[in-house]
Amino acid sequence: MRHVIIGTAGHVDHGKSALIHALTGIETDRLKEEKERGLSIELGFAYFDLPDGSRAGIVDVPGHERFIRNMLSGAYGMDMVLLVVDAKEGVQEQTLEHLEILDLLGISTGILVMTKADLVTTDQLAESAEMSQEMLIGTSLEGSPTVYVSAMTGAGIDALKRTIAACINTETQTEWHNGIPRLYVDRVFSMTGFGAVVTGTLMGGAIQREQRLVMLPQGQEARVRGVQVHSKPAENAQAGQRTALNLSGITTDEIERGNVLCPSGFSAVTDNIDVSLDLLSSFPRMLEHWTRLRFYLGTSETFCRAILLMEEAVLPGDSTQLQLRLEKPILTFKGDRFIVRDFSAQHTVGGGRVINPFAPRHKRFTEETLETLTAWEGADDAEVVRLVLAQSRDLCVPEEFLRYYLPYPDADFRACLKDLEDGQEILRWQGSTPLISATDRTQQAQSDLTDALASFHEAEPLAPGQNSSQLRLQLRLDEIGFEKIVDQLIRQKDIVRDGNLLRLSSHQIQFSAEEEDIKEKVEGIFLDAGINTPSLSELTTQLSDYPSRSVKETFYALMNLGRFVRIADDLFIHTQVFDTIVNSLTEYLGKNDIITVAEFRELAQTSRKYAVPFLEYCDGQGLTIREGNHRRLRASQRKA
Repeated sequence: MRHVIIGTAGHVDHGKSALIHALTGIETDRLKEEKERGLSIELGFAYFDLPDGSRAGIVDVPGHERFIRNMLSGAYGMDMVLLVVDAKEGVQEQTLEHLEILDLLGISTGILVMTKADLVTTDQLAESAEMSQEMLIGTSLEGSPTVYVSAMTGAGIDALKRTIAACINTETQTEWHNGIPRLYVDRVFSMTGFGAVVTGTLMGGAIQREQRLVMLPQGQEARVRGVQVHSKPAENAQAGQRTALNLSGITTDEIERGNVLCPSGFSAVTDNIDVSLDLLSSFPRMLEHWTRLRFYLGTSETFCRAILLMEEAVLPGDSTQLQLRLEKPILTFKGDRFIVRDFSAQHTVGGGRVINPFAPRHKRFTEETLETLTAWEGADDAEVVRLVLAQSRDLCVPEEFLRYYLPYPDADFRACLKDLEDGQEILRWQGSTPLISATDRTQQAQSDLTDALASFHEAEPLAPGQNSSQLRLQLRLDEIGFEKIVDQLIRQKDIVRDGNLLRLSSHQIQFSAEEEDIKEKVEGIFLDAGINTPSLSELTTQLSDYPSRSVKETFYALMNLGRFVRIADDLFIHTQVFDTIVNSLTEYLGKNDIITVAEFRELAQTSRKYAVPFLEYCDGQGLTIREGNHRRLRASQRKA
């Protein structure tokens, strides 16, 4: 069964609630004051089945100007709208304002419903309908069919149902039927024995019972204990359905109207967005830079500042790209439609679409800002991905982050990325969090890294490599992006990692003529000394004919070439000497089972100063194990 959401719009007391009652048999005015005053204050909901088997949810929105925010909440998520006009009174103030909002939200499927048709003559009805149709010219509802009804007598109700079914069958799927489920909360209440319940129109995808969701912007997780669709229990809810969710893990005090429920993977909120705005010609003044406005998206309302980027003011009836700086973070996706009203909530300023939901702050009146706005304007899906990857501070962007810019079903989203990958425009990095980077930017970063290492080797020929952290900071790369390209270059055998050092795979330590001389003398000193080696400061004293720095750099170069073993902080032994002593120790323990420090001193012809650290080093390397005052070979080192 197909599910659609139908909204009503129109001036107060033009018969919207009575019309819904005639269509569905359900009374949508549920509050005491609504019944007493005869007008809708809160949103009302009902549903009915159409002749073709489709099930239609219907939203009764308030017509009174004081409740325009509630009207905005109801308008969000409509598949189609019934624009209600009293045949006797004709078009009124709120009729026009509701129409402006519907037009700004892009709701293009609708029916002009002339109510109270039994109270006017045929000529009056025709004249009123003609004037109402003229009102639609130039709006998204231009050309909508007209149906005449009387909620009191029931005349025209069946014809209206048939017209609704016909409109639904010709309607293309609305753009908010995407792959990411979102439920903007329009009501929240508590039920004894059940706890918190929220209602809303589900957008994009499905929500199942027992699913874990996150409530935004507060970021609190909740579990779906139960699902109702059109007041009936269900295992899941689908996009386009009026949905009630019973939640656990969260209380009604922690939820408010305007919050949104979504899967936890899409819980990033933003307070700075680039938008395309159409200013209403009916707005009575210019929109100036830094004007404080009310921003409406979904069922949420928050204050914001209008940041005019390339002009000082925008005239009524004009369109522009600007930035909105929100006073409360929201969840939004590229392409989401919004409405802005003035600070006093007296006038609708205009509306438009979100262009960049995570926009950086731009400098006003700069060529760079103009180029950025121009690039984003009209960018297709592939170009949007290119822009996000090019303008991201990080080299690699989480794949799921792109869903905020391409909020489509999974298959469509994957197809877009595959086309870019096949065209070698993007690289996809696997891992616990799949990442994506632009191929050209990644290749440039790899080239910059190898060039930087080449320059380092040229400046420091004795150094085994450059510290990776210093190299990352030098290249101004984020940690994840840096590690990804380093790993790639290692796999390609272009570079080598040694601990925290990186070097080109072609790099070999190069000794100058003087350093070759020092090298031979250093090795000779350490080979002659055996285990009783000089400290580094003693070495520089012995080789005082050479610059102290050259001696140290040559020594550490030999260390990095594996010519020395570091036994302790300032105790180094030539590798050949070390191997000889270890062989003697192993042979001794093979015959005698244990050895004391004194016995090792005799074996190695050394003092306690060298014997103790050497044996401790052997313990740490897993060669020997200490037992009281003696040592023995570890079991793994004994010959069978």
